[in-house]
Amino acid sequence: MKKVIVHRRHTNHPWIFSNEVIRVEDGVVPGAVVRVEERRKTVGSGFYNPHSLIAVRLFSADKQDFDAALIKERMRKANDIRNGLGDTYRLVFSESDGLPGLVVDKYDKYFVVQINALGMELNKDKIFKVLVDDFSASGIYEKNDEEGLRSLEGLEPRAAVVHGTIPEQVEIEQDGVKFLVDLVNGQKTGFFLDQRLNRQRVRDLAHGEVLDCFCYTGAFSLYAGQKVDVKVTGVDSSEPAIRLAQENARLNKVEVQFSCQDVFDVLNAYARENRAFDTIILDPPSFTKSRKKKFAALRGYKQINLKAMQVLREGGLLFTSSCSYHISMEDFITMLQGAASDAKKAFRIIDHGRQAPDHPVPLNFPESEYLKALFLQMV
Repeated sequence: MKKVIVHRRHTNHPWIFSNEVIRVEDGVVPGAVVRVEERRKTVGSGFYNPHSLIAVRLFSADKQDFDAALIKERMRKANDIRNGLGDTYRLVFSESDGLPGLVVDKYDKYFVVQINALGMELNKDKIFKVLVDDFSASGIYEKNDEEGLRSLEGLEPRAAVVHGTIPEQVEIEQDGVKFLVDLVNGQKTGFFLDQRLNRQRVRDLAHGEVLDCFCYTGAFSLYAGQKVDVKVTGVDSSEPAIRLAQENARLNKVEVQFSCQDVFDVLNAYARENRAFDTIILDPPSFTKSRKKKFAALRGYKQINLKAMQVLREGGLLFTSSCSYHISMEDFITMLQGAASDAKKAFRIIDHGRQAPDHPVPLNFPESEYLKALFLQMV
């Protein structure tokens, strides 16, 4: 195992950036497993990529090779800590589970794999084999279609069935709610597993007329719609998502009015009509995936939250979230304060939302805590 020599580190963070590297032994190829040393002391083992800002992604604090036995042990451990989450959950959450650059979502016996690190890409056949041999995968779909993340590692996008078969739709169940999921054509891996706890809380707090913005395939709508005293409207600009949301409503025998429209246009129209709602759910897509576009993203978040506040009734509930890592909770709250001021409305925070437990956050890797959410009540 070749060595990479780094400056003295004052942290056990799993990323080593290119400006921390002093010297790389001759013969180290991109994607190789290397031993990282600091003053002749082993820091750990990781994947080396000289073409990435993250020069080394550590997977072990020891001198350890990345073999099938390690993958199997890490996946089994990850599965054990997710005990009790049912048949559908994020099995592997990258660095949080000691498998940097790897995401594996489990939909019962079908698995969707995303890889965003060169070293992991070179070992993906071992990953697929563990999923087949140890997790009895009936089908594995490699969904590496996020060009931005992979391009940072010098990787091309790729999407393909790599084992078994993947049905057109997979039926899952969470918290008593059933969903049809399109693993191949759906956003991300087909379903937003990270919002599970927040959907549960929305179900508890939703009341009256409910507006679910960016509803996608209807998850928040159907959780809220389980209550007998609510009337739910879901809005999304994707026709395939709305069609699947309608199928999900029929599957659960829940009445929801889904509409395929631009959310900004709908909120503007409701404001002109003086239409108001008792509960509004805002779960927009990420407005930025880079720090450079952070302030433009905050303007977008402020605009959509301001419009929602304008059509919320007094005493109403606003659930609002951001999945942009580069926007901190402090940024998020400051943005909401500005939106509330412009709307001339007052709110109190009644709860904080967070990502589901299958998206764990290690103390030494705060970057894994990307989802932030607030439950606001107008006063």
